[in-house]
This record gives sequence, C-alpha cells and structure tokens, in this order.
Amino acid sequence: MKISGAWVGWGLGDSSEEIRKFKAFMRAKFSYAKSLADTPDFDDATFTAVYQMQTAYTAQGKLRKPSGIIDYATKIASGYLAKPPPADTRPVLFTVCGTGVPWWVGPDADCARALEWKYKWQPIGYSATPFPMNKSVQEGRAELARQFDIHRDRITRHGAVMIGYSQGAIITSETWLQDIAPDNGKLRWAKSFVLKSVTFGNPMREAGKVWADPGAPPAPMTSRGIADQLMTDTPTWWRDFAHKSDLYTDVEGESGENKTAIYKIIMGARMLQGPDNLLAQVLELGTGKPAELIGMFKAVMDAGLFFLKGTGPHINYDPKPAIDYLAA
Repeated sequence: MKISGAWVGWGLGDSSEEIRKFKAFMRAKFSYAKSLADTPDFDDATFTAVYQMQTAYTAQGKLRKPSGIIDYATKIASGYLAKPPPADTRPVLFTVCGTGVPWWVGPDADCARALEWKYKWQPIGYSATPFPMNKSVQEGRAELARQFDIHRDRITRHGAVMIGYSQGAIITSETWLQDIAPDNGKLRWAKSFVLKSVTFGNPMREAGKVWADPGAPPAPMTSRGIADQLMTDTPTWWRDFAHKSDLYTDVEGESGENKTAIYKIIMGARMLQGPDNLLAQVLELGTGKPAELIGMFKAVMDAGLFFLKGTGPHINYDPKPAIDYLAA
C-alpha cells in the first residue's frame, strides 16, 4: 500500500505471500485472529484483526497509534520480526600492555574488562620485549596508529580512550606527543576525539602529574618518570597513576639522572644524546668520584628490574580509581 506515493506497508486490498505469512503468525498468537483465511489477500477481516492488535500494542506503548496497516513497526511490536539491537555508540578503548605479558594481563586489561559496557575494547598486540625496548615501543606505536585508522569512523562519531601500562604507557605517551598532538602528526585528525587517557607506572610521566590509587603510596609530586623524553603539557583529562619507589615512574635528582642513562641503554636508542647520556656518565666516573661511581652502580643494579617481574611498586596498581574515572 502507498500513501502519497510512498510505500507504508501491506493494507486493505493488497495481496502478497508476505500477507499470508503474517496472517498465519496472527492465527497462532491471537484468539481473535483464529478465523483469518489462509490466503494472500488483505481483506476486511485482516484489517479488523490487525487494527485490534495495534490498539493493544498502542496501549502498551509499543506503537504510536493503530492504522490497520502491516508496517515495519507493527512487525517489530508483534514479534513477527526480531527487534534490532540498539546502535553501538561506545567509544573505542585502546589498551597497551606492559613488558613481557600478553594483552589480556595487567591493570590496563583489568580496566577494559570492567568497562566493556561503556567502551569497545581494542587491545594492541605487539612484542612487548624488554631489550632493545625502543624497537618494541615503535612496533606498538605503529600498531596503535594502525588501529586508530581502522576505527576512524567510530572514533570520529563516538571518541577514543587510551590506557597504557609500563612499556605500554611509553607507547600511548609517544602516540599522543608525536602522532596526535602535533599539527603535522599522522593522527592529528584524532586530537579532538580523544576523550580520556590513563597510564600506570608511566616512564614518561611529567613531573608534578600524579594520581593515587590504593595499591601503594603515590610518587612525590617532585618526581618524574625515568625516561629522557617526558610528557609535556599533560592534558587535564590524562591521568598518570604513579607509585612511590616505582623505578619506572618515580625518579628525581642525581640518582634519577643515573637511572635515565640506564634507561637509554634499555631503550637501545639515544644512548649518546643529551647531557645525561651514557658517554658523559662514563667520563664523569673517570674523575674518580666515588659518589658518582656508587650512584651509577646502583642505577645499573636497579636497571636489572627492567627484566624481572617482581618489581614491587610497579606491579601492584589498583585499577579501581581508573575504572571509576573512565566510567564517569
């Protein structure tokens, strides 16, 4: 049936096998439709039964008003057709795991599992190897960028969130600083669509940017991450959860400089760059100052923690505050 030239559904005078099927459906479900003829014709009896059914569904709030026409809304309300699932409007949640673990292990994954009702989870797969870490970081960064592009349509409509843990936090930090925030960044298109970001044990944490969780006391506000290249102008919606004595994200002073030099070795990049580069440190040790020697030795010993799992304050992050923040 057409009204003003537009198809509205099956109505009085129409004939179709679809009408026959719908009449059979009504006969099986409604007592007042038991006498409908097994024909493809939309006759007066069919109109009366359809109108009566629509009147009941209108009273239940399932239809706007009865019309006597078998339209799409009537098929859904009656159960003849299954109701389509609601549109998926969840933002994308990218998670990047830490060193030596798969994508489903760590506080980043714990957050994502608790938030799948709100976000579409997209974990980032990468090697997550400890040395040389920069190669692994760049692999993860490339994969994160690829996933941003894959999900571009959803991101531009509903937004995106990032969670990074440890080495994964280096990846999300570099992605923001180098790929999203700059005017010439390859992901510049995504800048206004990144809603929130969370890190745990971020080696690139900017000094003074600390959020606490119940897992351990927070890092001092005066401390920073161990990396030689840190976050700058950290956005207000970016939360770095950092523990006191977490080697990767709580360093400061001269011992911090020594640890940063070791970090460069671990990264396998930039070892001869900057004022605290490895060569400068070695030359300084050549002056015979025992304090610097002890500090460097301790930094080397601490750096061994990069290759171990039992790193105390680095592995006991409680994801609940992050979950609460991302759920809000």
